[in-house]
Amino acid sequence: MMERIYFISDVHLGGDPPEIESLKTNLLISFLNAIQSKADYLYIVGDLFEFWFEYRKAIPKINLKVISKLCQLHESGITIRYLTGNHDLWHETYFKEETDMEIYHKSLAVEHNSLKLHIAHGDGLAEKNWGLRLLNGIFKNRVNIFLFKLIHPDLGVPLAKWVSKKSREKGDNRFDEEYRKYALEKLNQGFEAVILGHTHKPIFENIGSKYYINLGDWIDSFTYLQLIGTKFELKKWGEKNDWKAQAETSEVVRSINSS
Repeated sequence: MMERIYFISDVHLGGDPPEIESLKTNLLISFLNAIQSKADYLYIVGDLFEFWFEYRKAIPKINLKVISKLCQLHESGITIRYLTGNHDLWHETYFKEETDMEIYHKSLAVEHNSLKLHIAHGDGLAEKNWGLRLLNGIFKNRVNIFLFKLIHPDLGVPLAKWVSKKSREKGDNRFDEEYRKYALEKLNQGFEAVILGHTHKPIFENIGSKYYINLGDWIDSFTYLQLIGTKFELKKWGEKNDWKAQAETSEVVRSINSS
């Protein structure tokens, strides 16, 4: 049976002002609605949220609409596999218990339609990016996670979101060649395609009969990967989405009306 698989990454929900979040959410929901009757699998390849951290009795107050829609997709029979990124690596049990999504904290080697795929968010793969590799070690340390849980969520979540936003603004495109080198190594190991996220830069490179693909993001490019049969297509959702301009215009109008 031919499987229909979709991939997205780097949505960073909760990382922008309300006007922008609303536009971004509506686009994502429209995409999820569109694939609900088509997809067999949906892969979320990291950084769905700008920041996600599970306290013992609390979770971030971020975008129930999207979480609810993902529940609907799962209930309709779509298998959802969520790989954590460097902004949402602190997932524990909430998503598994409440949505029955499969959560992965490492890269995946999977097979669909007789194609071997290597899927990873991409953070920490560039050997020269020692700063991010060091931060990942600090963030994943169980003692540090325990200590962060002692901070009240009303203080801890805004602080972490501020740090996350600064990290996102800095970017990680200096290491593009290292990510490509990593992909080539995996292709040489027998995978037909390597699928990454993290850099926010859409890439679709045909290497012989194989593929190196970066999923881009849902901040500027709004790209997603579709695999039907053995055909990969990296697509943009909807028309050219100048959503930041829309949000800025909305903000200007609101400022004028309030003056």
